[in-house]
Amino acid sequence: MRSLITLMFLLLGLLLSFSARAEWIMYGDNGKAEFFYDKKTIIKNGKFVSVMEMLNYSFPLRGVLSNRATKEYDCSQSKFRNLVGEFFSGKNLSGDKVSESSGEEEGWRNVIGGTQNEELMNIVCGKPT
Repeated sequence: MRSLITLMFLLLGLLLSFSARAEWIMYGDNGKAEFFYDKKTIIKNGKFVSVMEMLNYSFPLRGVLSNRATKEYDCSQSKFRNLVGEFFSGKNLSGDKVSESSGEEEGWRNVIGGTQNEELMNIVCGKPT
């Protein structure tokens, strides 16, 4: 039990230190939000690719001005799901943490053409943009 708790604290520390060194690359702006991803977080596993994404909202949504999420794409099927997410009261993941989601979504969702989600999938899966 003690080793499990130690492992959990190590993983949490790694996540926090990793987040602090994120190099966010802007890949879109739809007027409602700016979209960023961190190239260092791209992990390929066969037809699946995961990546960390950050959004800065133009106006607060239920007290949230930014969020960070880890997304997983099924490149061969053009589908995605969110794995984890955190929501903050300030821009660029600042301010209070308003909420968080942990645990991957059960179902996969289709990537809709012409969206920022499709743009990110094309970037991480290596498809033409």
